[in-house]
Amino acid sequence: MRQLKLTIMTAMLTGLFSVCSQAAGPVQVKTPFNADEIKWIQSAGNSSISGSAFLQLNEKEKKGCAGFGVELLPVAGYSNERILNIYGNNSQGQVLMKNNPPKFTPDPVEYHELVRKSKCDEKNQFSFKDLPVGEYYVIFFIIWKNEAGVDDGGAVMRRVSLKANENVVVEVL
Repeated sequence: MRQLKLTIMTAMLTGLFSVCSQAAGPVQVKTPFNADEIKWIQSAGNSSISGSAFLQLNEKEKKGCAGFGVELLPVAGYSNERILNIYGNNSQGQVLMKNNPPKFTPDPVEYHELVRKSKCDEKNQFSFKDLPVGEYYVIFFIIWKNEAGVDDGGAVMRRVSLKANENVVVEVL
Protein backbone atom coordinates (compact mmCIF):
# COMPACT_ATOMS: atom_id res chain seq x y z
CA MET A 1 0.00 0.00 0.00
CA ARG A 2 1.40 3.38 -1.00
CA GLN A 3 1.44 6.06 1.67
CA LEU A 4 1.09 9.76 0.95
CA LYS A 5 1.77 12.30 3.69
CA LEU A 6 0.10 15.72 3.50
CA THR A 7 1.03 18.49 5.90
CA ILE A 8 -0.67 21.83 6.42
CA MET A 9 1.02 24.66 8.26
CA THR A 10 -2.18 26.33 9.50
CA ALA A 11 -0.21 28.49 11.88
CA MET A 12 1.14 30.36 8.85
CA LEU A 13 -2.12 30.15 6.91
CA THR A 14 -4.59 31.20 9.61
CA GLY A 15 -4.99 34.75 8.41
CA LEU A 16 -4.94 33.76 4.74
CA PHE A 17 -7.62 31.09 4.99
CA SER A 18 -9.92 32.40 7.73
CA VAL A 19 -12.26 33.91 5.18
CA CYS A 20 -15.82 33.97 6.46
CA SER A 21 -19.03 35.68 5.59
CA GLN A 22 -20.14 38.53 7.79
CA ALA A 23 -23.47 38.69 5.93
CA ALA A 24 -26.69 39.25 7.84
CA GLY A 25 -28.38 36.21 6.31
CA PRO A 26 -27.47 32.84 4.86
CA VAL A 27 -25.29 32.53 1.78
CA GLN A 28 -27.31 31.45 -1.27
CA VAL A 29 -25.68 28.35 -2.83
CA LYS A 30 -26.09 28.59 -6.59
CA THR A 31 -24.96 25.04 -7.43
CA PRO A 32 -27.87 22.62 -7.07
CA PHE A 33 -27.44 19.80 -4.56
CA ASN A 34 -27.41 16.39 -6.28
CA ALA A 35 -27.41 13.41 -3.88
CA ASP A 36 -26.63 11.00 -6.75
CA GLU A 37 -23.34 12.85 -7.29
CA ILE A 38 -22.08 11.87 -3.80
CA LYS A 39 -23.78 8.56 -2.92
CA TRP A 40 -20.54 6.77 -3.80
CA ILE A 41 -19.28 7.64 -0.31
CA GLN A 42 -21.53 4.86 1.04
CA SER A 43 -19.64 2.23 -0.97
CA ALA A 44 -16.93 0.05 0.52
CA GLY A 45 -13.40 0.37 -0.76
CA ASN A 46 -9.85 -0.66 0.11
CA SER A 47 -8.26 2.68 0.97
CA SER A 48 -7.95 4.77 4.12
CA ILE A 49 -7.37 8.26 5.43
CA SER A 50 -5.85 8.85 8.86
CA GLY A 51 -3.86 11.42 10.75
CA SER A 52 -4.25 14.26 13.23
CA ALA A 53 -5.39 17.86 13.40
CA PHE A 54 -4.93 21.02 15.41
CA LEU A 55 -6.83 24.30 15.28
CA GLN A 56 -4.63 27.41 15.51
CA LEU A 57 -6.46 29.72 17.94
CA ASN A 58 -3.87 32.52 17.95
CA GLU A 59 -0.12 32.96 17.41
CA LYS A 60 0.79 30.92 20.51
CA GLU A 61 -2.19 28.66 21.15
CA LYS A 62 -3.54 25.65 19.29
CA LYS A 63 -6.05 22.98 20.28
CA GLY A 64 -5.99 19.36 19.15
CA CYS A 65 -8.95 17.45 17.79
CA ALA A 66 -9.05 14.94 20.71
CA GLY A 67 -12.67 14.07 21.44
CA PHE A 68 -14.00 16.23 18.63
CA GLY A 69 -15.74 15.16 15.42
CA VAL A 70 -14.16 14.64 12.03
CA GLU A 71 -16.12 14.17 8.80
CA LEU A 72 -15.32 12.99 5.30
CA LEU A 73 -17.37 14.97 2.85
CA PRO A 74 -17.41 13.93 -0.83
CA VAL A 75 -16.16 16.55 -3.26
CA ALA A 76 -18.97 17.68 -5.60
CA GLY A 77 -20.35 20.87 -7.09
CA TYR A 78 -22.52 21.81 -4.09
CA SER A 79 -19.85 20.98 -1.49
CA ASN A 80 -17.19 22.86 -3.50
CA GLU A 81 -19.26 26.05 -3.39
CA ARG A 82 -19.92 25.75 0.36
CA ILE A 83 -16.29 24.99 1.19
CA LEU A 84 -15.12 27.94 -0.93
CA ASN A 85 -17.49 30.26 0.99
CA ILE A 86 -16.27 28.98 4.37
CA TYR A 87 -12.52 28.69 3.85
CA GLY A 88 -11.87 30.97 0.88
CA ASN A 89 -10.44 28.10 -1.17
CA ASN A 90 -11.04 24.41 -1.91
CA SER A 91 -7.76 22.88 -0.77
CA GLN A 92 -7.02 23.66 2.89
CA GLY A 93 -7.69 26.08 5.69
CA GLN A 94 -9.37 26.89 8.93
CA VAL A 95 -12.21 29.03 10.19
CA LEU A 96 -12.78 30.30 13.72
CA MET A 97 -16.21 30.65 15.30
CA LYS A 98 -15.38 34.24 16.34
CA ASN A 99 -15.23 35.09 12.61
CA ASN A 100 -18.90 34.12 12.14
CA PRO A 101 -18.76 31.21 9.66
CA PRO A 102 -21.56 31.48 7.10
CA LYS A 103 -24.83 29.59 7.10
CA PHE A 104 -26.26 28.38 3.81
CA THR A 105 -29.48 28.13 1.86
CA PRO A 106 -30.50 25.70 0.61
CA ASP A 107 -29.07 23.43 3.31
CA PRO A 108 -30.35 19.95 2.39
CA VAL A 109 -30.47 17.34 5.15
CA GLU A 110 -28.96 14.75 2.76
CA TYR A 111 -25.86 16.91 2.35
CA HIS A 112 -25.12 16.37 6.06
CA GLU A 113 -26.07 12.68 5.99
CA LEU A 114 -24.00 11.57 2.98
CA VAL A 115 -20.72 11.83 4.89
CA ARG A 116 -18.60 9.51 6.99
CA LYS A 117 -18.19 10.54 10.61
CA SER A 118 -15.67 9.71 13.31
CA LYS A 119 -13.94 11.29 16.30
CA CYS A 120 -10.34 12.03 17.11
CA ASP A 121 -8.90 9.93 19.94
CA GLU A 122 -7.05 11.22 23.02
CA LYS A 123 -3.84 11.51 20.94
CA ASN A 124 -5.55 13.76 18.35
CA GLN A 125 -5.59 10.87 15.86
CA PHE A 126 -8.41 9.79 13.53
CA SER A 127 -8.89 7.03 10.97
CA PHE A 128 -11.33 6.14 8.20
CA LYS A 129 -10.97 2.70 6.64
CA ASP A 130 -12.58 0.81 3.75
CA LEU A 131 -13.02 3.98 1.71
CA PRO A 132 -13.83 4.06 -1.99
CA VAL A 133 -11.62 5.89 -4.46
CA GLY A 134 -12.55 9.55 -4.71
CA GLU A 135 -11.95 13.09 -3.60
CA TYR A 136 -12.88 14.14 -0.10
CA TYR A 137 -12.91 17.11 2.19
CA VAL A 138 -11.63 16.04 5.63
CA ILE A 139 -13.17 18.45 8.12
CA PHE A 140 -12.34 18.61 11.81
CA PHE A 141 -14.85 20.34 14.10
CA ILE A 142 -12.97 21.56 17.18
CA ILE A 143 -15.85 23.46 18.78
CA TRP A 144 -16.76 23.84 22.45
CA LYS A 145 -18.80 26.14 24.69
CA ASN A 146 -16.76 28.85 26.40
CA GLU A 147 -17.41 30.21 29.93
CA ALA A 148 -20.21 32.41 28.57
CA GLY A 149 -21.91 29.38 26.98
CA VAL A 150 -21.06 30.58 23.46
CA ASP A 151 -19.56 28.33 20.76
CA ASP A 152 -15.78 28.76 20.56
CA GLY A 153 -13.04 27.16 18.47
CA GLY A 154 -13.64 26.41 14.83
CA ALA A 155 -12.92 23.96 12.04
CA VAL A 156 -10.01 22.91 9.85
CA MET A 157 -10.32 21.43 6.38
CA ARG A 158 -8.09 19.60 3.90
CA ARG A 159 -8.99 18.26 0.46
CA VAL A 160 -7.70 14.74 -0.17
CA SER A 161 -7.59 12.66 -3.35
CA LEU A 162 -7.70 8.93 -2.64
CA LYS A 163 -6.63 6.13 -5.01
CA ALA A 164 -7.23 2.38 -4.74
CA ASN A 165 -5.20 0.63 -2.03
CA GLU A 166 -3.89 3.94 -0.74
CA ASN A 167 -3.42 5.17 2.82
CA VAL A 168 -3.32 8.97 2.98
CA VAL A 169 -1.99 10.48 6.21
CA VAL A 170 -3.23 14.01 6.88
CA GLU A 171 -1.45 16.10 9.50
CA VAL A 172 -3.11 19.45 10.00
CA LEU A 173 -0.69 21.49 12.08
